[in-house]
Amino acid sequence: MDIQYVIKNNVPNNVLKTVVYDADNNDLILERTDTMEPGQKVVILKLPVTPKRLIVETFSRQRGRQPIGTDRSFQIPTPKVMRLKKWGVQQGSGDKEFINFIKKFASDLPHLEPDGNLRRSPSGTFKIVLKPKLTSYGGQVLPTPCMIGTKTGTIEVSKDYFMKMSQQQRIATLCHEYGHFYKNPLINLNISDEVGADLNGITIFAGNGFHLAEYANAFKTVFKYAPTDQNKGRAKLIKEFGDRVYNGEYFGRPYNIK
Repeated sequence: MDIQYVIKNNVPNNVLKTVVYDADNNDLILERTDTMEPGQKVVILKLPVTPKRLIVETFSRQRGRQPIGTDRSFQIPTPKVMRLKKWGVQQGSGDKEFINFIKKFASDLPHLEPDGNLRRSPSGTFKIVLKPKLTSYGGQVLPTPCMIGTKTGTIEVSKDYFMKMSQQQRIATLCHEYGHFYKNPLINLNISDEVGADLNGITIFAGNGFHLAEYANAFKTVFKYAPTDQNKGRAKLIKEFGDRVYNGEYFGRPYNIK
């Protein structure tokens, strides 16, 4: 579903943070930030995956969380729940199986044991191994939320790292890994090509109704301490390509893996 509402902001340079949680386990589903001058803005929260009960909260970063109606710097009238809007990105059977597999994995994560066992999608094509942390062969902890085997296509996930990300950021990161192994070779790119993985990942992510902001947030989280020129260029590319998808300028067909 989509949730649409209007923010009426009353003060200059108000930084408003919106968070959506699973009401039953407090797992963060998505987050967004809007920096506003006096005036109003229409906001749409895109929720392709929703729990039975959810909590939506908006607060001013400068003023902190306050009881409802206390913070007079902004108002939000009653939100409207709408049907989820997706974009015209055609998907093959492999794409659909993968996205359904990781949507369930990302939402079930708080209850999953990081036991190192192999978890497979219904057909057995896609594989995830959940561990407490990811380590090198030498035993050093790796500063990454997940990685994909270049020969097996098995995705290894750090539960500790993933639990610091929203559900949608987890899905965005997994879409990126999917782009590496399953999509890059189909467009004559090396599995290791990061730009190809980004574009393929965004296409799958957007095509299933998720919002670009959470893909960008996932990218910022992973590379927060690596502001290299390459990563700055990738961040710019992610925004520009994502904008094309959301503005209806790109209706590409992700290559089917079957």
